[in-house]
Amino acid sequence: MENEACETDQNDNEDIIDVPVIVADEPGKLELDKAGYFVIVPDPERMLILAKHYSYDKELQRIIEGPDARSVYRIIINYGWASTLNHAAYLGQELARAEIAMKTGFDYFQG
Repeated sequence: MENEACETDQNDNEDIIDVPVIVADEPGKLELDKAGYFVIVPDPERMLILAKHYSYDKELQRIIEGPDARSVYRIIINYGWASTLNHAAYLGQELARAEIAMKTGFDYFQG
């Protein structure tokens, strides 16, 4: 059985050799999402993450609340409040950071 696992690993490595490797560049200039921007706020007292959605004239559009990053970003994506992939990826990252900070008691600063 152990030999079978080794053979599988070797076959997997052979597959990797045959695919292109794309090297990621540093991110370029941030492109603003026409749908607006979000301010992420963990609320450890209520164990909720808030995503405050603003228009570019600084008018609060809505507040999304959820117990974890996943529930908040699903609402944002489902309603189309993040209209670019870059913005959606950034929000996922920031919401995850906010969730970790909230659960561990660390401070969160949106990056």
